Amino acid sequence: MKELTCIRCPMGCVMNIEEKNGEYTVTGNTCPRGKEYAISEMTDPVRTFSVSVRVKGGDRGAVAVRVDRPVNKKYILPIAKAARGMVLTAPVEQGQKIAKNVAGSGADLITLDKVRPQ
Repeated sequence: MKELTCIRCPMGCVMNIEEKNGEYTVTGNTCPRGKEYAISEMTDPVRTFSVSVRVKGGDRGAVAVRVDRPVNKKYILPIAKAARGMVLTAPVEQGQKIAKNVAGSGADLITLDKVRPQ
């Protein structure tokens, strides 16, 4: 049995989830979204992720980037490591794709902001 706090709505239900023979039993949820969240956390926990990437020759030294879709949480550290090794050159446009299938996650890294040349 595992205890989870639901994050799908402001209620923050504390739920228990138990797996027996591939079937999941969820208790403590007050809405169907809680059950979906609990099962997702047990079978394929996903997260969105943002990080900064260095920029040379720009009016700022870094730009915020994010994955373009939720990724399994096992990819968070490999994506962060990949981003730490990147250096972009200004100009950088908002929404620019800077890495495809980053760290084998199936997600692309896109910029959230502009960086103008110095």
